[in-house]
Amino acid sequence: MKKISMIAMFFATVMTGALLVSCASTKVEDKREKVPEAKESEVDKLVVVDWTDRSFGEISAPTWLKNMRRGNSDTFKEQFKVDPNRVVKVSMATGKTEATAQALSRAGFAYTQAAELNQKVIGRVGQGLNDVGQLEALYLAASETKADMTGLREETGFFQKIRTTNAETGAKTEQYVYYTVYSMDKTTWDALCKKYLMDMMGGANLDTETQKKIGALFTEMKEDADKKDAQKQAEEERAYKQQMERIKAEKQKAILDTAKAGLSAQEAQAKQATAEAELLASYLM
Repeated sequence: MKKISMIAMFFATVMTGALLVSCASTKVEDKREKVPEAKESEVDKLVVVDWTDRSFGEISAPTWLKNMRRGNSDTFKEQFKVDPNRVVKVSMATGKTEATAQALSRAGFAYTQAAELNQKVIGRVGQGLNDVGQLEALYLAASETKADMTGLREETGFFQKIRTTNAETGAKTEQYVYYTVYSMDKTTWDALCKKYLMDMMGGANLDTETQKKIGALFTEMKEDADKKDAQKQAEEERAYKQQMERIKAEKQKAILDTAKAGLSAQEAQAKQATAEAELLASYLM
């Protein structure tokens, strides 16, 4: 079974599985058709066979890395003695070698931050847009807006070597996923958020009301620099996925073609590697 099918089945199971709604103390079962969970034999087996500092007793997915993936950098700051006031972010990418994955992770950091801001904007502003055309315009403006990263300090890097066994054929493949952790002072992050939003508001086909909603996000996004609320992050991701489904239902091919056209070859490669790393991380974390 292909990974895309696995992902689709996973999200469908989460969204449709055993939802109980409380109304006047009476539980009502969700009558929608339940989607069966994938059997173990149907899912590709992923194993971490090597990782940073393995010979020194480091584990393959340290707590600080797990927490970083969940939007909480406190453990990392404490363990690596980073000023609590600095903003810490992580970038991931995959490659056939550790060096390739590391290079793509560094090259794709700006894209990763733009994608994070993109998700916030689409997830929050998009919920109030009933016009699919405006939602599409918002997505295009967000996708084409760059994150101008300055004042960064690379704190550390961590690699994992992943062996995948295909559930259907038994064939084994290996690749590396590399995590690069950067920090910046709060002023730099604030400036990045402001520039990103201002650039987006200048996007074509955004009506005045949509621009106002984007502008209203500035304070909230500044406060989310070191997000610690996993539930809030999960809600943003769900909202983002819902908006994306609305867009795809209308003009999927046109949107993707337009978004990809604005990427350089290196950015496109880094974007693909980042997406692959996100997929691997969803299984390995």
